[in-house]
Amino acid sequence: MPASTTSEPAPATCLHCGSPVPPGSAARDFCCVGCEAVHGLLVEQGLTRYYQLAQGRTAPAPEPRKDRAFAWLEPLISRAESIPGPLCALELDVQGIHCAACVWLMNELFRRQPGGAGLTVDPALGKVRMQWRRGAFDVAEFLRGVEGFGYRFGPSRKRPERASLDLPIRLGICAALSMNVMLFSVSFYVGLTPEDGALFRLFTRLSLWLSSAVVVVGGWPFFRAALQGLRRGVLHLDLPIALGILLVFGMSLAQARGGRGDLAYFDTLNTFVTLMLVGRWLQQRVLERNRRFLLDDDGAEGLFVRREEGTRLATVRAAEVADGDVLVIAPGDLVPVDAALLDSGARVSTDWMTGEPGERAVGQGEALPAGAFNAGREAVRVQAKQAFTDSPLVALLRRAPAAAGGPALHTRFWDRVSRRWVATVLFVSALGLASWWPAGPDKALEVAVALLVVTCPCAIGIATPLAYELVQARLRRGGFFIRSTDLLDRLPRVRKVLFDKTGTLTLGRLELVDRAAVTGLTPATRDVAFDLVSRSNHPASRCLAAALAREGARFNPEARVAERAGQGLEMVREGVRWRLGRADWATEARVAEPQVHAPDRPFAAEGRLPKAPARVEVLLSGAGLAAGPVLTRDGVPVAFFQLQESVRPDARREVHALQGEGREVWLISGDLPARVEALAAALGIPAGHALGGLRPEDKAEAVAKLDAADTLYLGDGVNDSLAFERALCAGTPAIDRPVMPGKSDFFLLGEGLGAIREALRLSARLRQVVRRLLALAVGYNVVAVSVCLAGWMTPLRAAVAMPATSLATVLFTVWWLSASRERAAAATPTPPLRQVPA
Repeated sequence: MPASTTSEPAPATCLHCGSPVPPGSAARDFCCVGCEAVHGLLVEQGLTRYYQLAQGRTAPAPEPRKDRAFAWLEPLISRAESIPGPLCALELDVQGIHCAACVWLMNELFRRQPGGAGLTVDPALGKVRMQWRRGAFDVAEFLRGVEGFGYRFGPSRKRPERASLDLPIRLGICAALSMNVMLFSVSFYVGLTPEDGALFRLFTRLSLWLSSAVVVVGGWPFFRAALQGLRRGVLHLDLPIALGILLVFGMSLAQARGGRGDLAYFDTLNTFVTLMLVGRWLQQRVLERNRRFLLDDDGAEGLFVRREEGTRLATVRAAEVADGDVLVIAPGDLVPVDAALLDSGARVSTDWMTGEPGERAVGQGEALPAGAFNAGREAVRVQAKQAFTDSPLVALLRRAPAAAGGPALHTRFWDRVSRRWVATVLFVSALGLASWWPAGPDKALEVAVALLVVTCPCAIGIATPLAYELVQARLRRGGFFIRSTDLLDRLPRVRKVLFDKTGTLTLGRLELVDRAAVTGLTPATRDVAFDLVSRSNHPASRCLAAALAREGARFNPEARVAERAGQGLEMVREGVRWRLGRADWATEARVAEPQVHAPDRPFAAEGRLPKAPARVEVLLSGAGLAAGPVLTRDGVPVAFFQLQESVRPDARREVHALQGEGREVWLISGDLPARVEALAAALGIPAGHALGGLRPEDKAEAVAKLDAADTLYLGDGVNDSLAFERALCAGTPAIDRPVMPGKSDFFLLGEGLGAIREALRLSARLRQVVRRLLALAVGYNVVAVSVCLAGWMTPLRAAVAMPATSLATVLFTVWWLSASRERAAAATPTPPLRQVPA
């Protein structure tokens, strides 16, 4: 009997976005929690027509944000309702629109809300405009309903750029005029001659007038770029294009005025200008679409601060800080506004703003500049001296980091190609002019103009932008959104992939496993624990602070809490030393004399303390990373809080796949070295590639040492900002914190990391296609130049050759990057990457 063969089952695809479901995912039918939540909402509310309209083009959804504050919305609604009339109107920015299905979903949800009068969604710009009947519509409730599906709203800040409207308008005008000129040219080619009298002269004049409009409207972007290049002493790629347009038009004008409109190049000229505009528009359109996917905020949307409100310590957005507010600045926190120190002393640093390392001491009552961060071990209290809208930090956060190390490799490459192309075309045209001058000026000018027209850089101007558009469209469908114009040129050089830990390889969400650990504490102990964790930025502290606040824990502004890096938090109150952190550190022998505790409520009974919490366990299971800080009183355990952190479902698979392709994978984190090493071991990252306990400047230094113009860094917090500047390229999965997308080359949607490897693969494929396009362009131009120099190029041949060649390169590009060809290529084993020497 023949041996039976079993094939591996095809990977399941997400019911929401169609992406592959990572093996071992808790949600078997979905690629991430966001898609599962959104799908459930769509089914629950009877909105499944969304999938029919999306037609599989939906990108992975971010996890819906719950209980989001809308403090920014209240003044906008008040302003809208202050305008007299029966209807109120409001315009907002929206993040996350992918396709027509998103527009339908928003309109359907608006239609179901009572009191609404009309909703207009602009997916191109990422805006919504709504009208409602005064007093009959709850705007915040509508926004919460839409945000439940993964979208996000913000104040109206996006504005269409002049260029983004300029090119489409010019392209539309030129395309319409060119089609009319082509109709007139056909009559010349089929036999209309000067002997036909008035009809010939009419068609000639119409061709001339319409072509003049094409030159003025469509040629201006190339004329402007060429002039700007000449002023800077640079041979811009648009220079031969501009010269070709002017010379072709000049020669055609001379022919038309001489009564020979049938010998003019009007059809060639118009087609050439239109196609070049198409290429320029495609290049611009991709990047604008990705930028508009996000909210255009003031750079501080994801920056939160702790503000005292009586006995409460509220976490609010930096934008809500007002003059006179008392803020608690935890170690590592930024001071959002100019402020004065209320405590006895603090240590601050401003190196991320000034570039000059070093810390300085600040005394009570002294000024703290906006943007300084707390470099000490204790949280400090400051009083704001201005509202956040007046803070200089706003401008600092909006400013993109300056590129380090000079122009990128791709920039130098395309500059060299452009300069050499321009110089060669100008030289060959001058050679043709000189060679044919003895035959007469008319013939010489005809040859020179033909050389400028036929040697069109269509591979660079048309097919290459199309190739980039195709690749970026495929990446968008997988949740990978590009922001930098040159990212796809840099990605093929990546040989090292550097991951931050919390929020990047993990999902950044810590959860308390057993709520009884908090509810079982006495009120006094809850207040002590809250005073400890409320002054720290550690994810475990934030998780415990939220749980304790829900139980009514109170904040004591006079408490002094020290944060010990890699250990935990410490506070002395009334002679008692409280610690929360690693068990081996927290249970050390006390330094101060203990205060006798009331015998009727022993601390050991609180919080369901395990019998022997000898150390903090660090475990990795299918559910994620679990760890537990211990709360102690003078070294005596009081409570043990077991926390759970989820690892991204495909993290292990993607790490192994990247390593299998020959790339180094590093884990760089500010978390405890032991926890970093444990996660690295579980994911298969070598111990020598796991760096823990790093401050922001340490991360930047580590990236700088590793980078040989070949690193990709993925991080999610402001503490990764310095490292971003040192890497070849950088990205973030934290789109709910726009400070980081604003500084990133790309951002990710969904809970998976597979889009990074797909981007690396497609960028390498794109580089192959661009090289082949350049080779085709060189071959074509060698033949075209030879034909022109031989004097064989006629208006008819030029009119056919240039568009035909452009069409051929476009078809080649589409075929080479087609999905079917990619599937065939993916089935072929790929050899490991060659290591590039530093």
